[in-house]
Amino acid sequence: MEPDEPCPCGGGTYGECCAPYHRGAEPPAAEALMRSRYAAFVLADTDYLWRTLHPDHDDRARPRDAWEAEMREGLRTLRYRRLEILDTAPPDADGVARVLFQVTLSQRRRDRSFAELSLFAHDGEGWRYLVGTTESVTRKPGDAIADWE
Repeated sequence: MEPDEPCPCGGGTYGECCAPYHRGAEPPAAEALMRSRYAAFVLADTDYLWRTLHPDHDDRARPRDAWEAEMREGLRTLRYRRLEILDTAPPDADGVARVLFQVTLSQRRRDRSFAELSLFAHDGEGWRYLVGTTESVTRKPGDAIADWE
């Protein structure tokens, strides 16, 4: 992707938005990590997706090559259309930040859109994706994390 193209996450140009994170910079907050992970899904950047999984994420128990092969196969048929951040919550007493978002996407012309409440934790080096709870329903702007939990 060219630096002056719109970033897949909707946050500006790719070069000024998610590209620095994809090249190795650490996102400063959970929302920035979430946006950059979405962009990595769009771009099929499995290296970044693996690197930003928290050590406690279930997928980290799997061999990376098996995880990556499965991920690449799944990403091959998905068409990401839009990311919408609905709500965020700063780190709680346990250091876990939350991001509620909705993704519009399709797979083989079938709607696969979903909403997710993602949890993120800092691992000493940067923010990492810990776990997410998804719903196959759409949400609307103004929905809050408190409505989800």
